[in-house]
Order: sequence, then structure tokens, then C-alpha cells
Amino acid sequence: MDFAISLKGGHMGARQFNRKFWKEYLPRLKFHNPSIPMIVNRHDQNQLPPIMSIYLRKSDASPPASSEPLAQPSSSRTNLSKAQPPTADERVVHIDMANKHSSHILEFFMAETRAVPLQPTNEEIVEMQALETLRKNADVDRERVRQLRLEKKKEEDMLKRARAAGGIAEQEEA
Repeated sequence: MDFAISLKGGHMGARQFNRKFWKEYLPRLKFHNPSIPMIVNRHDQNQLPPIMSIYLRKSDASPPASSEPLAQPSSSRTNLSKAQPPTADERVVHIDMANKHSSHILEFFMAETRAVPLQPTNEEIVEMQALETLRKNADVDRERVRQLRLEKKKEEDMLKRARAAGGIAEQEEA
């Protein structure tokens, strides 16, 4: 991915997708494809179009002889991680992300790569349900604690006023 840091010049879709990409998609893609380099290159040149380059092995090409992962260049916020030129057995698909919503960019990515979304396993579904239950319980507990703190604060305020009023009455008697 290659796009500008600021939103001007049609880079909004790229940034939206980038946030979602980093938080949701990239970790999953890296987990299931550890040997595939994935680079995010950000820069401050809004006049350049936001582009995602996808390198695909040509259908007639044989798999690489070595199963070792390719050298993974790091991502960059200062325009240091440019896309590498394709090898002889690769073709490159470029996705123009300018003024496109993240969902449209993802749809095009899925169509071009013929990617198939993984469905969660039964264990993962159970885990997600347990996490959702914990989140709901946390919301209920948080509200209960907030109410207890509010009541305690009211009592403290009443005691302060009572002490202040009682202190004035004692001074008048003296």
C-alpha cells in the first residue's frame, strides 16, 4: 500500500482502509500467510494517487524452489518502503484507492486475488460468544460501580453541608 498521511487529494479512502487494514485485515493475512511480504508505505505527497499493489504468481509459474520466506522490507511512514519490481513469474495488480470507501477497496482486493474468507471454527465461535458475554457483564458492572460512586459522593456532599451548617450554628451560640 502506498498513500499519503493526510486525507487531501482523495487519500481518505486509503486512510480508512489503512486503519481497518492494520487493525483487522493485515494481522489476519500475516498470520495465515507468514511468508508473503506486506508493506505499508506512507508519505506526505498528496498529489500521488493512493495505490495498493498486489503481486500474484502467474498461473503457469511453478512454486519457488525454496520454502524460505522472502526478505520482508519494513513499512514506512517516511516514504522509504517503495513497492519492489515484480519478478519474472509475477504479475502486479494495482488498485487505485482514491476516493473509494474501504469496503469497495476490500471487495476489489478479494475479487482480484480470488481470496476466500475463512469461517470461524466452533471453538472460535464459542470464544467470541464468551467474550461478548464478558463485555456485556463489564458494562453492567461498570454502571453499578458508577451508581455506587454517585451515591457515595452525594452522601459526602450532604455530610459536608451538614458539618458546615452545624459549624455555623455552633459559632452563633458561642
